[in-house]
Amino acid sequence: MAFLIDKYLPEFTYREHHERSVSASSKECFRAARDLDMSKSFITKSLMKLRGLPAKDLSMQGFLKNICFKYIEDDAYNEFVIDASQPGIKIFWNFYFKKIEENKTLVSTETRILCLTKKSKFYFSLYWFFIRPFSGITRLEMLRLIKKNAENN
Repeated sequence: MAFLIDKYLPEFTYREHHERSVSASSKECFRAARDLDMSKSFITKSLMKLRGLPAKDLSMQGFLKNICFKYIEDDAYNEFVIDASQPGIKIFWNFYFKKIEENKTLVSTETRILCLTKKSKFYFSLYWFFIRPFSGITRLEMLRLIKKNAENN
């Protein structure tokens, strides 16, 4: 199975992957992810503030706009991909929705990072060492909110 994220970053230096089973259709999960409001998570708001990131509008659309990430492509109700690249580093992030059975979906999120130079790899490795655990907590919180919103729909 090819993922859209493979189209943008098939090879990478670092990868972070999380998933959660949700008792809802892939369509409901996709919508819950696309319409996600992370301001409903005290943990996420706190982590954003600690990282010095904007915590004012934590809807998915506001988050992407305020952090200068780009929603680049989707395969309706299956996957969407976000470009978070910075100079010297390619970063792509996806949400993927796999139907397990009727009204049961495996929702996953993956971040892939490709460091383009030795210098960017050195600096990113230092950054990633400290940020990765908190990034993981944020992704798990996103999945928790997606589950909650999709199952309550």
